[in-house]
Amino acid sequence: MNNLLSRIPKEYLAYFALALWGAAVIMMLNKTNFGLDEGGAHALLLVWSVADGVVSSIVTMGLPDFRTLFFIPAGALWTGNLIAAKVTTIIVMAIVAWALHGWRKGISEQEESSLIATGLLLISPLVLSQIDTMSVGPFLLFVFAMGAWTDKTYRESRQALGGVYFGQVFLALISATLHPMGLAYPLMLLWSWHRNPLDRERRNYVFAGIISATVIALVLTLGWHHISWFGNPVRAASSMLLGPSEGDLGVGGWISGTGMLLLLLWVAISQSGRMWKDLLGRMLLASLVIGIFIGDGTFALAALTVVLYWGLPVILRSNAEGGFWAQRGIALVLIFLVSTSFMLNDKAAYQSTQLGELAARDALIRAFSENAEDMLKDAHGQAPAHKLRVASQWPALTMLGCRCDALPLPPEARDGDALYAMLKGVDYLLFDPHDPANSALSRNLATMQAGRVETVDLRKGGVIVEVRHEAVQPPVQPAAGKPGA
Repeated sequence: MNNLLSRIPKEYLAYFALALWGAAVIMMLNKTNFGLDEGGAHALLLVWSVADGVVSSIVTMGLPDFRTLFFIPAGALWTGNLIAAKVTTIIVMAIVAWALHGWRKGISEQEESSLIATGLLLISPLVLSQIDTMSVGPFLLFVFAMGAWTDKTYRESRQALGGVYFGQVFLALISATLHPMGLAYPLMLLWSWHRNPLDRERRNYVFAGIISATVIALVLTLGWHHISWFGNPVRAASSMLLGPSEGDLGVGGWISGTGMLLLLLWVAISQSGRMWKDLLGRMLLASLVIGIFIGDGTFALAALTVVLYWGLPVILRSNAEGGFWAQRGIALVLIFLVSTSFMLNDKAAYQSTQLGELAARDALIRAFSENAEDMLKDAHGQAPAHKLRVASQWPALTMLGCRCDALPLPPEARDGDALYAMLKGVDYLLFDPHDPANSALSRNLATMQAGRVETVDLRKGGVIVEVRHEAVQPPVQPAAGKPGA
Protein backbone atom coordinates (compact mmCIF):
# COMPACT_ATOMS: atom_id res chain seq x y z
CA MET A 1 0.00 0.00 0.00
CA ASN A 2 2.83 2.39 0.85
CA ASN A 3 4.58 1.58 -2.42
CA LEU A 4 1.35 2.22 -4.35
CA LEU A 5 0.78 5.59 -2.69
CA SER A 6 4.40 6.60 -3.24
CA ARG A 7 3.94 6.08 -6.99
CA ILE A 8 0.91 8.39 -7.16
CA PRO A 9 1.92 12.01 -7.88
CA LYS A 10 1.18 14.40 -5.03
CA GLU A 11 -0.92 16.55 -7.36
CA TYR A 12 -3.36 13.69 -7.91
CA LEU A 13 -3.68 13.11 -4.18
CA ALA A 14 -4.37 16.82 -3.74
CA TYR A 15 -7.07 16.74 -6.42
CA PHE A 16 -8.62 13.72 -4.73
CA ALA A 17 -8.63 15.52 -1.37
CA LEU A 18 -10.29 18.58 -2.94
CA ALA A 19 -12.89 16.31 -4.55
CA LEU A 20 -13.69 14.75 -1.16
CA TRP A 21 -13.95 18.21 0.36
CA GLY A 22 -16.30 19.31 -2.42
CA ALA A 23 -18.52 16.26 -1.95
CA ALA A 24 -18.74 16.95 1.80
CA VAL A 25 -19.65 20.58 1.18
CA ILE A 26 -22.42 19.58 -1.26
CA MET A 27 -24.03 17.47 1.45
CA MET A 28 -24.00 20.45 3.83
CA LEU A 29 -25.60 22.93 1.41
CA ASN A 30 -29.02 24.46 1.80
CA LYS A 31 -31.05 22.88 -1.02
CA THR A 32 -33.87 25.47 -0.99
CA ASN A 33 -34.10 28.71 -2.97
CA PHE A 34 -33.62 30.85 0.14
CA GLY A 35 -30.64 32.18 2.04
CA LEU A 36 -28.65 33.41 -0.97
CA ASP A 37 -26.69 36.57 -1.61
CA GLU A 38 -28.76 39.17 -3.50
CA GLY A 39 -26.00 39.83 -6.03
CA GLY A 40 -25.46 36.14 -6.66
CA ALA A 41 -29.19 35.55 -7.17
CA HIS A 42 -29.31 38.52 -9.58
CA ALA A 43 -26.45 37.12 -11.67
CA LEU A 44 -27.89 33.61 -11.72
CA LEU A 45 -31.41 34.72 -12.67
CA LEU A 46 -30.08 36.71 -15.60
CA VAL A 47 -28.21 33.65 -16.89
CA TRP A 48 -31.34 31.51 -16.53
CA SER A 49 -33.48 34.11 -18.29
CA VAL A 50 -31.11 34.32 -21.26
CA ALA A 51 -30.56 30.54 -21.44
CA ASP A 52 -34.31 29.80 -21.47
CA GLY A 53 -35.19 32.76 -23.67
CA VAL A 54 -37.71 33.96 -21.08
CA VAL A 55 -38.47 37.64 -20.68
CA SER A 56 -38.50 38.47 -16.97
CA SER A 57 -38.32 41.54 -14.79
CA ILE A 58 -34.72 40.68 -13.87
CA VAL A 59 -33.56 42.81 -16.81
CA THR A 60 -35.01 45.91 -15.13
CA MET A 61 -32.56 45.62 -12.23
CA GLY A 62 -29.55 46.71 -14.23
CA LEU A 63 -26.42 44.82 -15.16
CA PRO A 64 -25.25 42.44 -12.39
CA ASP A 65 -21.64 42.00 -11.40
CA PHE A 66 -19.52 39.64 -13.43
CA ARG A 67 -20.27 36.62 -11.27
CA THR A 68 -22.61 36.08 -14.19
CA LEU A 69 -19.69 34.82 -16.28
CA PHE A 70 -18.89 32.08 -13.76
CA PHE A 71 -22.52 30.92 -13.70
CA ILE A 72 -22.93 30.70 -17.49
CA PRO A 73 -21.87 27.01 -17.88
CA ALA A 74 -24.08 25.72 -15.04
CA GLY A 75 -26.93 28.11 -15.88
CA ALA A 76 -26.99 27.18 -19.57
CA LEU A 77 -26.68 23.41 -19.08
CA TRP A 78 -28.86 23.06 -15.95
CA THR A 79 -31.25 25.98 -16.15
CA GLY A 80 -33.25 26.38 -12.96
CA ASN A 81 -30.93 24.11 -10.97
CA LEU A 82 -29.62 26.05 -7.99
CA ILE A 83 -27.34 23.23 -6.82
CA ALA A 84 -25.42 23.38 -10.11
CA ALA A 85 -24.65 27.04 -9.45
CA LYS A 86 -23.49 26.25 -5.91
CA VAL A 87 -21.27 23.46 -7.25
CA THR A 88 -19.74 26.08 -9.55
CA THR A 89 -18.93 28.16 -6.48
CA ILE A 90 -17.36 25.09 -4.84
CA ILE A 91 -15.14 24.56 -7.90
CA VAL A 92 -14.11 28.21 -7.84
CA MET A 93 -13.17 27.96 -4.16
CA ALA A 94 -11.23 24.75 -4.77
CA ILE A 95 -9.22 26.51 -7.49
CA VAL A 96 -8.61 29.39 -5.08
CA ALA A 97 -7.26 26.99 -2.44
CA TRP A 98 -5.02 25.27 -4.98
CA ALA A 99 -3.73 28.60 -6.30
CA LEU A 100 -3.10 30.15 -2.88
CA HIS A 101 -1.26 27.05 -1.69
CA GLY A 102 0.91 26.92 -4.79
CA TRP A 103 1.64 30.64 -4.79
CA ARG A 104 2.55 30.89 -1.11
CA LYS A 105 4.56 27.68 -1.29
CA GLY A 106 6.58 29.11 -4.17
CA ILE A 107 7.07 32.53 -2.56
CA SER A 108 7.79 31.58 1.04
CA GLU A 109 9.20 28.10 0.35
CA GLN A 110 7.23 26.86 3.35
CA GLU A 111 5.05 24.00 2.19
CA GLU A 112 4.06 23.11 5.74
CA SER A 113 2.46 26.46 6.60
CA SER A 114 0.79 26.74 3.18
CA LEU A 115 -0.72 23.28 3.49
CA ILE A 116 -2.08 23.91 6.99
CA ALA A 117 -3.44 27.32 5.99
CA THR A 118 -5.24 25.80 3.01
CA GLY A 119 -6.79 23.08 5.13
CA LEU A 120 -8.02 25.53 7.76
CA LEU A 121 -9.37 27.89 5.10
CA LEU A 122 -11.41 25.13 3.45
CA ILE A 123 -13.06 23.94 6.66
CA SER A 124 -13.77 27.41 8.04
CA PRO A 125 -17.49 28.17 8.56
CA LEU A 126 -17.00 31.49 6.78
CA VAL A 127 -15.94 29.78 3.54
CA LEU A 128 -18.79 27.28 3.75
CA SER A 129 -21.24 30.13 4.28
CA GLN A 130 -19.83 32.07 1.33
CA ILE A 131 -20.28 29.01 -0.87
CA ASP A 132 -23.80 28.28 0.35
CA THR A 133 -24.94 31.85 -0.27
CA MET A 134 -22.98 32.19 -3.53
CA SER A 135 -21.39 35.35 -2.16
CA VAL A 136 -18.74 37.34 -3.93
CA GLY A 137 -15.80 36.40 -1.68
CA PRO A 138 -14.61 33.20 -3.44
CA PHE A 139 -14.90 34.85 -6.86
CA LEU A 140 -12.89 37.87 -5.72
CA LEU A 141 -10.12 35.68 -4.30
CA PHE A 142 -10.16 33.74 -7.58
CA VAL A 143 -9.56 36.96 -9.53
CA PHE A 144 -6.78 38.02 -7.15
CA ALA A 145 -5.00 34.66 -7.44
CA MET A 146 -5.38 34.46 -11.21
CA GLY A 147 -4.33 38.11 -11.51
CA ALA A 148 -1.06 37.48 -9.67
CA TRP A 149 -0.34 34.44 -11.86
CA THR A 150 -1.26 36.33 -15.04
CA ASP A 151 1.05 39.23 -14.21
CA LYS A 152 3.92 36.84 -13.58
CA THR A 153 3.23 35.07 -16.89
CA TYR A 154 2.94 38.35 -18.78
CA ARG A 155 6.26 39.59 -17.46
CA GLU A 156 7.88 36.36 -18.67
CA SER A 157 6.17 36.52 -22.08
CA ARG A 158 7.76 38.07 -25.13
CA GLN A 159 4.47 39.28 -26.60
CA ALA A 160 3.37 42.72 -25.46
CA LEU A 161 -0.19 42.38 -26.79
CA GLY A 162 -0.76 38.64 -26.59
CA GLY A 163 -3.53 36.66 -25.00
CA VAL A 164 -2.04 37.00 -21.52
CA TYR A 165 -2.24 40.79 -21.74
CA PHE A 166 -5.90 40.77 -22.70
CA GLY A 167 -6.59 38.17 -20.03
CA GLN A 168 -5.07 40.54 -17.50
CA VAL A 169 -7.28 43.39 -18.71
CA PHE A 170 -10.34 41.15 -18.58
CA LEU A 171 -9.56 40.12 -15.00
CA ALA A 172 -9.36 43.79 -14.04
CA LEU A 173 -12.78 44.31 -15.63
CA ILE A 174 -14.26 41.44 -13.62
CA SER A 175 -12.59 42.50 -10.38
CA ALA A 176 -13.91 46.06 -10.52
CA THR A 177 -17.51 44.88 -10.91
CA LEU A 178 -17.47 42.32 -8.10
CA HIS A 179 -16.88 44.49 -5.05
CA PRO A 180 -15.24 47.76 -3.99
CA MET A 181 -12.39 45.63 -2.66
CA GLY A 182 -11.90 44.43 -6.23
CA LEU A 183 -10.38 47.81 -7.06
CA ALA A 184 -7.31 46.60 -5.20
CA TYR A 185 -6.33 44.48 -8.21
CA PRO A 186 -6.14 47.22 -10.88
CA LEU A 187 -4.69 49.73 -8.40
CA MET A 188 -1.88 47.43 -7.23
CA LEU A 189 -1.21 46.25 -10.78
CA LEU A 190 -0.80 49.86 -11.91
CA TRP A 191 1.46 50.59 -8.93
CA SER A 192 3.54 47.52 -9.74
CA TRP A 193 4.09 48.58 -13.34
CA HIS A 194 4.78 52.15 -12.28
CA ARG A 195 7.49 51.08 -9.84
CA ASN A 196 8.86 48.09 -11.73
CA PRO A 197 8.12 48.26 -15.46
CA LEU A 198 9.79 45.93 -17.93
CA ASP A 199 9.95 48.69 -20.51
CA ARG A 200 8.09 51.88 -21.35
CA GLU A 201 6.04 50.32 -24.15
CA ARG A 202 4.61 47.55 -22.01
CA ARG A 203 4.00 49.91 -19.13
CA ASN A 204 1.94 52.16 -21.40
CA TYR A 205 -0.03 49.17 -22.68
CA VAL A 206 -0.79 48.01 -19.13
CA PHE A 207 -1.78 51.50 -18.01
CA ALA A 208 -4.10 52.03 -20.97
CA GLY A 209 -5.73 48.60 -20.73
CA ILE A 210 -6.22 48.45 -16.96
CA ILE A 211 -7.50 52.02 -16.59
CA SER A 212 -9.91 51.59 -19.52
CA ALA A 213 -11.22 48.26 -18.17
CA THR A 214 -11.78 49.70 -14.69
CA VAL A 215 -13.65 52.74 -15.99
CA ILE A 216 -15.80 50.60 -18.30
CA ALA A 217 -16.64 48.24 -15.43
CA LEU A 218 -17.77 51.08 -13.19
CA VAL A 219 -19.85 52.65 -15.95
CA LEU A 220 -21.51 49.35 -16.91
CA THR A 221 -22.53 48.38 -13.40
CA LEU A 222 -23.02 51.94 -12.07
CA GLY A 223 -21.34 51.04 -8.83
CA TRP A 224 -22.06 48.14 -6.53
CA HIS A 225 -25.83 47.87 -6.03
CA HIS A 226 -25.81 45.08 -3.47
CA ILE A 227 -23.09 46.44 -1.19
CA SER A 228 -23.91 48.09 2.14
CA TRP A 229 -21.22 50.45 3.36
CA PHE A 230 -20.04 51.04 6.92
CA GLY A 231 -20.93 47.68 8.39
CA ASN A 232 -19.60 46.61 11.76
CA PRO A 233 -16.01 45.36 11.24
CA VAL A 234 -16.11 43.59 14.62
CA ARG A 235 -19.05 41.47 13.42
CA ALA A 236 -17.15 40.68 10.22
CA ALA A 237 -14.01 39.77 12.18
CA SER A 238 -16.08 37.56 14.50
CA SER A 239 -17.33 35.60 11.47
CA MET A 240 -13.71 34.67 10.68
CA LEU A 241 -13.82 32.33 13.67
CA LEU A 242 -17.49 31.69 14.41
CA GLY A 243 -19.11 32.08 11.01
CA PRO A 244 -21.73 34.66 9.98
CA SER A 245 -24.40 35.64 12.48
CA GLU A 246 -27.26 38.11 12.72
CA GLY A 247 -28.82 39.99 15.58
CA ASP A 248 -26.97 41.00 18.71
CA LEU A 249 -23.32 39.95 18.73
CA GLY A 250 -23.29 39.22 22.42
CA VAL A 251 -20.27 39.18 24.69
CA GLY A 252 -18.67 36.22 22.91
CA GLY A 253 -19.05 37.84 19.51
CA TRP A 254 -17.50 41.11 20.65
CA ILE A 255 -14.60 39.33 22.32
CA SER A 256 -13.87 37.05 19.35
CA GLY A 257 -14.35 39.87 16.83
CA THR A 258 -12.08 42.27 18.68
CA GLY A 259 -9.47 39.55 19.16
CA MET A 260 -9.50 38.63 15.46
CA LEU A 261 -9.23 42.29 14.45
CA LEU A 262 -6.21 42.70 16.70
CA LEU A 263 -4.69 39.51 15.28
CA LEU A 264 -5.29 40.76 11.74
CA LEU A 265 -3.68 44.09 12.61
CA TRP A 266 -0.65 42.35 14.11
CA VAL A 267 -0.19 40.09 11.05
CA ALA A 268 -0.69 42.97 8.60
CA ILE A 269 1.86 45.18 10.39
CA SER A 270 4.46 42.51 11.14
CA GLN A 271 4.27 40.95 7.68
CA SER A 272 3.65 44.13 5.67
CA GLY A 273 7.21 44.10 4.31
CA ARG A 274 6.88 40.54 2.98
CA MET A 275 3.35 41.11 1.70
CA TRP A 276 4.30 44.30 -0.12
CA LYS A 277 7.02 42.48 -2.10
CA ASP A 278 4.38 40.16 -3.58
CA LEU A 279 1.59 41.29 -5.93
CA LEU A 280 -0.94 38.97 -4.30
CA GLY A 281 0.03 40.24 -0.86
CA ARG A 282 -0.26 43.85 -2.02
CA MET A 283 -3.72 43.18 -3.44
CA LEU A 284 -4.91 41.62 -0.20
CA LEU A 285 -3.49 44.46 1.89
CA ALA A 286 -5.14 47.09 -0.30
CA SER A 287 -8.41 45.19 -0.29
CA LEU A 288 -8.40 45.13 3.51
CA VAL A 289 -7.94 48.91 3.62
CA ILE A 290 -11.00 49.31 1.37
CA GLY A 291 -12.97 46.55 3.05
CA ILE A 292 -12.69 47.96 6.56
CA PHE A 293 -15.19 50.64 5.45
CA ILE A 294 -17.65 47.94 4.36
CA GLY A 295 -17.28 45.28 7.03
CA ASP A 296 -19.03 42.44 5.21
CA GLY A 297 -18.30 38.77 4.58
CA THR A 298 -15.96 39.53 1.69
CA PHE A 299 -13.78 41.62 3.98
CA ALA A 300 -13.85 38.81 6.55
CA LEU A 301 -12.76 36.23 3.95
CA ALA A 302 -9.84 38.37 2.77
CA ALA A 303 -8.84 38.97 6.39
CA LEU A 304 -8.97 35.23 7.18
CA THR A 305 -6.79 34.53 4.14
CA VAL A 306 -4.17 37.03 5.31
CA VAL A 307 -4.17 35.69 8.89
CA LEU A 308 -3.78 32.07 7.77
CA TYR A 309 -1.29 32.38 4.92
CA TRP A 310 0.88 35.11 6.42
CA GLY A 311 0.31 34.53 10.14
CA LEU A 312 0.93 30.77 10.32
CA PRO A 313 4.51 30.93 8.98
CA VAL A 314 5.40 33.16 11.95
CA ILE A 315 4.33 30.66 14.60
CA LEU A 316 5.66 27.67 12.60
CA ARG A 317 9.23 28.92 12.44
CA SER A 318 11.25 26.16 14.02
CA ASN A 319 13.66 26.75 16.83
CA ALA A 320 16.43 24.21 16.45
CA GLU A 321 17.73 24.78 19.97
CA GLY A 322 14.37 24.43 21.70
CA GLY A 323 12.34 21.40 22.54
CA PHE A 324 8.99 20.28 21.20
CA TRP A 325 6.99 23.18 22.63
CA ALA A 326 9.42 25.74 21.28
CA GLN A 327 9.34 24.21 17.82
CA ARG A 328 5.81 23.02 17.16
CA GLY A 329 3.97 22.72 20.47
CA ILE A 330 2.29 26.12 20.62
CA ALA A 331 1.42 26.01 16.93
CA LEU A 332 -0.07 22.53 17.33
CA VAL A 333 -2.31 23.66 20.20
CA LEU A 334 -3.51 26.74 18.29
CA ILE A 335 -4.24 24.73 15.15
CA PHE A 336 -6.12 22.13 17.19
CA LEU A 337 -8.25 24.77 18.92
CA VAL A 338 -9.01 26.66 15.71
CA SER A 339 -9.86 23.57 13.68
CA THR A 340 -12.09 22.25 16.50
CA SER A 341 -13.91 25.58 16.67
CA PHE A 342 -14.35 25.57 12.89
CA MET A 343 -15.80 22.07 12.85
CA LEU A 344 -18.16 22.72 15.77
CA ASN A 345 -19.53 25.80 14.01
CA ASP A 346 -19.80 23.86 10.73
CA LYS A 347 -21.83 21.23 12.55
CA ALA A 348 -24.10 23.88 14.07
CA ALA A 349 -24.65 25.46 10.64
CA TYR A 350 -25.46 22.07 9.11
CA GLN A 351 -27.98 21.29 11.86
CA SER A 352 -29.57 24.70 11.37
CA THR A 353 -29.89 24.00 7.65
CA GLN A 354 -31.48 20.61 8.29
CA LEU A 355 -34.06 22.24 10.57
CA GLY A 356 -34.92 24.76 7.86
CA GLU A 357 -33.83 27.76 9.90
CA LEU A 358 -33.23 30.95 7.93
CA ALA A 359 -32.08 34.48 8.60
CA ALA A 360 -34.84 36.99 9.35
CA ARG A 361 -34.81 38.44 5.84
CA ASP A 362 -34.99 35.04 4.16
CA ALA A 363 -37.74 33.86 6.53
CA LEU A 364 -39.81 36.86 5.43
CA ILE A 365 -39.27 36.04 1.75
CA ARG A 366 -40.16 32.38 2.37
CA ALA A 367 -43.36 33.38 4.18
CA PHE A 368 -44.35 35.57 1.26
CA SER A 369 -43.46 32.90 -1.31
CA GLU A 370 -45.58 30.29 0.45
CA ASN A 371 -48.66 32.46 0.92
CA ALA A 372 -48.63 35.23 -1.69
CA GLU A 373 -50.95 33.59 -4.22
CA ASP A 374 -53.48 32.67 -1.53
CA MET A 375 -53.35 36.16 -0.05
CA LEU A 376 -54.02 37.73 -3.43
CA LYS A 377 -56.84 35.31 -4.11
CA ASP A 378 -58.51 36.05 -0.80
CA ALA A 379 -58.21 39.79 -1.26
CA HIS A 380 -60.08 39.75 -4.58
CA GLY A 381 -62.29 36.75 -3.93
CA GLN A 382 -61.01 34.91 -6.99
CA ALA A 383 -57.83 33.75 -8.64
CA PRO A 384 -55.73 36.62 -9.94
CA ALA A 385 -56.16 37.41 -13.60
CA HIS A 386 -52.54 38.61 -13.87
CA LYS A 387 -49.21 37.24 -12.79
CA LEU A 388 -48.23 38.20 -9.28
CA ARG A 389 -45.98 41.27 -9.20
CA VAL A 390 -44.08 42.47 -6.13
CA ALA A 391 -41.74 45.37 -5.40
CA SER A 392 -39.03 44.20 -3.04
CA GLN A 393 -35.96 45.48 -1.29
CA TRP A 394 -34.42 42.16 -2.40
CA PRO A 395 -35.93 41.68 -5.88
CA ALA A 396 -33.68 38.86 -7.08
CA LEU A 397 -34.14 36.79 -3.92
CA THR A 398 -37.90 37.40 -3.99
CA MET A 399 -38.16 36.41 -7.65
CA LEU A 400 -36.16 33.25 -7.01
CA GLY A 401 -38.30 32.34 -4.01
CA CYS A 402 -41.81 33.04 -5.29
CA ARG A 403 -41.11 32.56 -9.03
CA CYS A 404 -43.02 35.74 -9.75
CA ASP A 405 -42.21 39.12 -11.26
CA ALA A 406 -40.23 41.19 -8.79
CA LEU A 407 -39.18 44.80 -9.15
CA PRO A 408 -36.97 47.08 -7.05
CA LEU A 409 -38.65 49.35 -4.56
CA PRO A 410 -40.03 52.60 -6.03
CA PRO A 411 -37.89 55.73 -5.70
CA GLU A 412 -38.61 58.33 -3.07
CA ALA A 413 -41.98 59.96 -3.73
CA ARG A 414 -43.34 63.41 -2.88
CA ASP A 415 -46.22 62.08 -0.80
CA GLY A 416 -48.52 59.10 -0.40
CA ASP A 417 -50.56 59.89 -3.53
CA ALA A 418 -47.45 60.10 -5.70
CA LEU A 419 -46.23 56.78 -4.28
CA TYR A 420 -49.59 55.13 -4.92
CA ALA A 421 -49.43 56.25 -8.56
CA MET A 422 -46.01 54.59 -8.86
CA LEU A 423 -47.38 51.31 -7.51
CA LYS A 424 -49.74 50.74 -10.40
CA GLY A 425 -49.61 47.04 -11.27
CA VAL A 426 -47.74 46.12 -8.05
CA ASP A 427 -49.57 43.75 -5.70
CA TYR A 428 -47.18 43.62 -2.73
CA LEU A 429 -44.26 45.43 -1.16
CA LEU A 430 -41.47 43.67 0.75
CA PHE A 431 -38.95 45.75 2.65
CA ASP A 432 -37.29 46.36 5.98
CA PRO A 433 -38.91 49.43 7.61
CA HIS A 434 -35.98 49.77 10.02
CA ASP A 435 -33.51 50.29 7.16
CA PRO A 436 -32.69 54.02 6.98
CA ALA A 437 -32.81 53.82 3.17
CA ASN A 438 -36.54 52.97 3.42
CA SER A 439 -37.53 55.78 5.80
CA ALA A 440 -39.23 57.85 3.08
CA LEU A 441 -41.14 54.80 1.82
CA SER A 442 -42.33 53.96 5.35
CA ARG A 443 -43.43 57.54 5.90
CA ASN A 444 -45.39 57.72 2.64
CA LEU A 445 -47.13 54.42 3.34
CA ALA A 446 -48.06 55.57 6.84
CA THR A 447 -49.67 58.76 5.50
CA MET A 448 -51.38 57.14 2.53
CA GLN A 449 -55.16 57.24 2.25
CA ALA A 450 -56.87 54.51 4.27
CA GLY A 451 -57.76 51.35 2.37
CA ARG A 452 -55.07 51.65 -0.27
CA VAL A 453 -52.45 49.54 1.52
CA GLU A 454 -52.63 46.96 4.27
CA THR A 455 -49.89 45.34 6.32
CA VAL A 456 -50.16 41.60 5.79
CA ASP A 457 -47.19 40.40 7.84
CA LEU A 458 -44.73 42.18 10.12
CA ARG A 459 -41.62 40.28 11.18
CA LYS A 460 -38.14 40.90 12.46
CA GLY A 461 -36.78 40.71 8.92
CA GLY A 462 -39.24 43.19 7.40
CA VAL A 463 -42.84 43.75 6.41
CA ILE A 464 -45.20 42.53 3.70
CA VAL A 465 -47.60 45.21 2.51
CA GLU A 466 -50.51 44.53 0.15
CA VAL A 467 -51.38 47.24 -2.35
CA ARG A 468 -55.12 47.45 -2.97
CA HIS A 469 -55.92 48.94 -6.33
CA GLU A 470 -59.25 50.61 -6.89
CA ALA A 471 -61.45 48.72 -9.27
CA VAL A 472 -61.90 50.54 -12.54
CA GLN A 473 -65.61 50.82 -13.33
CA PRO A 474 -66.62 50.64 -17.00
CA PRO A 475 -68.09 53.88 -18.33
CA VAL A 476 -71.83 54.09 -18.17
CA GLN A 477 -73.37 53.89 -21.65
CA PRO A 478 -76.28 56.23 -22.29
CA ALA A 479 -79.65 54.56 -22.80
CA ALA A 480 -80.58 54.02 -26.42
CA GLY A 481 -83.07 56.66 -27.57
CA LYS A 482 -86.56 55.68 -28.74
CA PRO A 483 -87.29 55.90 -32.45
CA GLY A 484 -88.61 59.27 -33.34
CA ALA A 485 -87.56 60.81 -30.02
